[in-house]
Amino acid sequence: MCFGAGVAAFMLGQDDVAQTRFECALARNPASVPAATWLADLHYRAGRLADAIAVYEALGRHSSKAAELQQQIDLLRKEDALQRRFATVRNDHFIAYFEAAGDAPLAKEVVDRLEAAYARIGKALGTHPAQPITVVLYTREQFDDITRLSAWSVAAYDGRIRIPLGLTLAQPAELDRLLSHEFVHAVVTKLGGRAVPAWVNEGLATVLEPAGSKDVEAVLDRTNDGPALSKLHRSFVGLSVRDAEVAYASAARAVRRLIEQHGTSAVVALLRDLAQGAPFDDAFQKRTAMRYEDFEALVARK
Repeated sequence: MCFGAGVAAFMLGQDDVAQTRFECALARNPASVPAATWLADLHYRAGRLADAIAVYEALGRHSSKAAELQQQIDLLRKEDALQRRFATVRNDHFIAYFEAAGDAPLAKEVVDRLEAAYARIGKALGTHPAQPITVVLYTREQFDDITRLSAWSVAAYDGRIRIPLGLTLAQPAELDRLLSHEFVHAVVTKLGGRAVPAWVNEGLATVLEPAGSKDVEAVLDRTNDGPALSKLHRSFVGLSVRDAEVAYASAARAVRRLIEQHGTSAVVALLRDLAQGAPFDDAFQKRTAMRYEDFEALVARK
């Protein structure tokens, strides 16, 4: 009961409730690997690495999977040690972590550019995150080591925006694009929880990039086998480069058409319905007066 309620709350973005429920599950069964894993992930996404480590250490005293747990603990300790070396720079809505003193000007530039994205995207969506958002600046090696994402990944959001320092001030347009994209992911998570279909999340992030989604969608002019939206509900992480390009293009086209037909207010309302636990198909029809499968067929036509 406690664990299931915790998972539901976690997916809805109700982190305080989820934490209480997972802790309840572990109090009843200290050897519960699922409850410990979800609780540790919740702490990790919030940047509470020491708490995540403590959860795995406690589980190790009750589990037969000590070796596997120790690997996870070692990774978390490595990241925690790295993060403790970082300095910070902040403004009203963002906190940037960076390691080298020489990166302070770039960190300041990042939070300033994020502040501009905050104003632009907040105006477009009619909503602004209430709490400060953390962004962490890494070397490319650190980024790959910590995120363990596909090689084509150039940024990430998992409760914190993560950016590799390969992007310098010599590439301001690309830096703006990535910061904007990841900021939208933060907004989507705060509005809709963690059960938002990937195509909605990635599509909205792409459409709201400074230059829009035209160049991304151009990929669809060169393929005849784009995936159906119903196949794009899960994360795009792990896709090949080509499949990722087509997935992002398909998602962008769908969200652009959704906004053209119903406005950004309908998308925001849809996200808020999802945060209340509404099934996606029901919420979609409520906010668009159109069945999801009919919209899926519509966007499939070029």
